[in-house]
Amino acid sequence: MRRRFMLPGVTLPAIALAVLGALLTGAPAAQAAAVEQLRLTFDAPPGGQAEPGPWSTGCFADAAGAADNACIQVAAPGEIARVTRPTGGTTSPAVKFPAAGAGKAVLEVPHAAHLNPGTADFTITALVKISSAELSSANIVQKGLFATPEGQWKLQVENGRPSCRIGGLRDGVLVSAMATWPTSVADTGWKFLSCKRRGATLSISVDNATPVNAPESAAMHVANTVKVSIGARGTGTSNDQFHGALDNVVFSVG
Repeated sequence: MRRRFMLPGVTLPAIALAVLGALLTGAPAAQAAAVEQLRLTFDAPPGGQAEPGPWSTGCFADAAGAADNACIQVAAPGEIARVTRPTGGTTSPAVKFPAAGAGKAVLEVPHAAHLNPGTADFTITALVKISSAELSSANIVQKGLFATPEGQWKLQVENGRPSCRIGGLRDGVLVSAMATWPTSVADTGWKFLSCKRRGATLSISVDNATPVNAPESAAMHVANTVKVSIGARGTGTSNDQFHGALDNVVFSVG
């Protein structure tokens, strides 16, 4: 006869029941789903602006939360242009950043605590299209700068090769990790870039191919008070301007 052991007056919370059930059945315990903290689809024009652009002012709505809209900042004659991306038998709206020598443009999202992953797992994804005439050291999306003491997360394309970099604190010391894709994505059409931190592993993948891992440990605390910038670091002289087309920028935690 089996005996059941229970503590009188004690009930197990749902997560404990899930773990206990996994142990008894051999099934994996349920994992918390990743939560989108920022999603920019560019499906609609910037607030107060008309299609089809181009635009030098206004803010693109964040589909993940109304508080995090991405607002256009430019250095003349820079502007954000409307382009489209093929999706099956139709097209999806996307945006294009200035060509080299045609001014500067960046989208900026104000700092918010939920845009910092801390020590949690996170994912950065974007659809990009660049040509061999648009190559540079270009930022796709980032929060924090290279030397920001509290750390940084960043997805970029350097001379056609996607990479992701994070910086943060480990035992009070600023450390970093970077994963780099081995080949250029220039002149290859629209590409899906994915940067992931899972535990101590940082990886980069293109079109869901086998990811390339960073050689350094990604175990660190990543948090800062810097705004998110998309398409460039800013509008200054050395701004790491992205010159290609961009769609569906997403940052998720978990």
